Order: sequence, then C-alpha cells, then structure tokens
Amino acid sequence: MFVGEDVRAAQHLMVAMAQTTGEGSIWTVDARLRPDGEKGILTCSLTAYEAYYQTRAQLWEAQALTRARPIAGPLQKEFMELAQNVWRIAGQRPDLFAQIDAMLERIRRGRGSASDELDFKTGLGGVIEAEFLVQALQMRTGIWNPQMIGALEQIDKAGVMRQPDADKLGEHYKYLRSIGSTLRRWENKSVSTLPADKTEQEKFAVRAGAKSLDDFAQAYREARTGVHAIYSKYLL
Repeated sequence: MFVGEDVRAAQHLMVAMAQTTGEGSIWTVDARLRPDGEKGILTCSLTAYEAYYQTRAQLWEAQALTRARPIAGPLQKEFMELAQNVWRIAGQRPDLFAQIDAMLERIRRGRGSASDELDFKTGLGGVIEAEFLVQALQMRTGIWNPQMIGALEQIDKAGVMRQPDADKLGEHYKYLRSIGSTLRRWENKSVSTLPADKTEQEKFAVRAGAKSLDDFAQAYREARTGVHAIYSKYLL
C-alpha cells in the first residue's frame, strides 16, 4: 500500500521488484489492497485512505490491516495509527466472526482447487483457516500483532484461547507452512496444493522429511483436522 502522491515512484518500484535477474527475482508487489482495488489510483493520501475506510471499505479490508507493517517513508507513523484505529473499530462489529467465516467460504469457492484434500492453503483446516481464526480473535480482543505466531502467543497469554489449543494450532500451522515452503523451493513459485500424481506425492513426501508417503499423509491429515477442530471451537 502506497501512501502519498508520488505515483511514478510507486510504479518504478513495482516494475523493479518484478524484474528477473541473473540472481533470480525478489517478488511481485501486489497493490490491490489500495482503495477501490485495481480500479483505484496506485497511491493515495492519508485523507483519501481515511475517507475510504470510513465510507466504502468492506470488513475484509479492515481485517487485512492485521498484517500491516511500515516499510519506508515519512508517513509510516500516521498511516499505522489510522490502520489500527480502523482495525479496532471493525473488531467490535457484532457480526465479526460470522462475516470472517463467510469470507473464508468465498475464498474457498473462488480460489480453491478441485480437490479440497490437496489444497493445504484454502481447503478445510488449511493455512488460511488458521490465519483467519487468529485474526478474528485478535480483532475481537484488540491484540495488535502482524505476525501470526507472535499474535497466537499473545492470544494464549491473554486467556483468549486455551494453551493446549494455542500450542496445537501453532504446531499445525507451522507444519502446513513448511509444506508450502518445500513446494516453493522445488518449483520456484508459490504453490497452494499438493501434487495430484501419487509418484510426485511420494517424491514430495521425501523432500518434506517424511519416511514414507503414508507417514506424510497421516501427519498432513492430523494437521488439517486439528486446525479445523480448533477453528470450529472458537469461531463457529
């Protein structure tokens, strides 16, 4: 998210970040969280951000601010104050949990794969389900922390979630994220599903540190089942 008036500088940064070099590429900058998304101008003033959040922004846009962290520039402090205020107000909505759960279902329908079992990111008990649960509890209780595990630890200490549940959720989440990292290193791109071919699954199981495909499948199902059970316990 770019705050200010210098559209050209923002454009140059996005182009530079997307360039492939002899050392590889960094990452593509996705600026669609700006006001009005792809239809909106690339950079906005603080006043424009404030007006947008007060009049047109949807709940998921306030929820996304859970991960907001300043990188550079003179307006870091002012924008973060605005973001946290918007985020805390949204957290008091009586329909907060129901709306976040509905958003998760829309993500599954729109971005999920044909096989829920292979989809470790958006599928039932996947990465996003764990993240949405923690973000929902953060918003409801006002626990500001952009890092998932750090936020989970604070939720545990505040008594919002029972310690055994917090420990298990953190363990399952780290495991599912490690699957994504292993796939990304091998394919050099972001991947959200396991391979469908059994032979490729066996190869991946080895890369993931499992003794066999059966061992991997058991650990994988336990993580997915565990995340969904905790999600259902605290959010549904």
